[in-house]
Amino acid sequence: MITVTNLIKKFHHNNVLDGISFEVQKGDIVAIIGSSGAGKSTLLRAINFLERGDAGKIEIDDVRVEIEKAKKADILAIRQRTAMVFQHFNLFERKTALQNVMEGLVVVKKLPKQQAQQIAEEKLAKVGMLDKAHFYPQHLSGGQKQRVAIARAIALNPQLLLLDEPTSALDPELVGEVLETIKALAKEGNTMLLVSHEMNFVRKVANRVLFLDKGKIIESGTAQDVFEHPKHERTKKFLETYYSSFYFDYAI
Repeated sequence: MITVTNLIKKFHHNNVLDGISFEVQKGDIVAIIGSSGAGKSTLLRAINFLERGDAGKIEIDDVRVEIEKAKKADILAIRQRTAMVFQHFNLFERKTALQNVMEGLVVVKKLPKQQAQQIAEEKLAKVGMLDKAHFYPQHLSGGQKQRVAIARAIALNPQLLLLDEPTSALDPELVGEVLETIKALAKEGNTMLLVSHEMNFVRKVANRVLFLDKGKIIESGTAQDVFEHPKHERTKKFLETYYSSFYFDYAI
């Protein structure tokens, strides 16, 4: 189980994350939605210390870290239990798809190259990219790059997979292939914390939804409850915008 308690992050005396608390059970797909600037991406980055919070506590199974007191060993322990999929892929341009997936297995997990290659090939096959294993990122489409990035993340076998707007940098015709990949991972029981503006996808894949506004969780519940019976006026206004938008009408 993953628990975030009273997470605070300030930028220039502005509370970007203002006392965030929530739990993620094993196998949960928790989606974080909200307007731009609500703190969604900062929340993901703060969980694995890409952004260091100012206060709060993060627990992932047997690892419990108080942010203010966190040392390098604490941060490493959290990062070993999480993996991030970024908006803009963050692949090594001078490494092939296979080498990109192997990198963390060899450098972080210290696996022998032969074992790392076997795992990397399995994960590339899982996301439909094994036939592009020896391609460099410059020869891949945006959707293909993101699927390689997903393979790299799941190869580390994380307890929590963090996905930060995984389709926002893609052309519309490439969005579907990435969403289908994530949906397949969800069906396999992977635990995910997902930031996405694809409301139709969130509604289909997430079993819980958190609505962020000005650094606070102002509404949480099942996807059905949040989308069909929002309680907070701010949530209602946000969803009304998407009901009539291209994003909500996008069919997977």
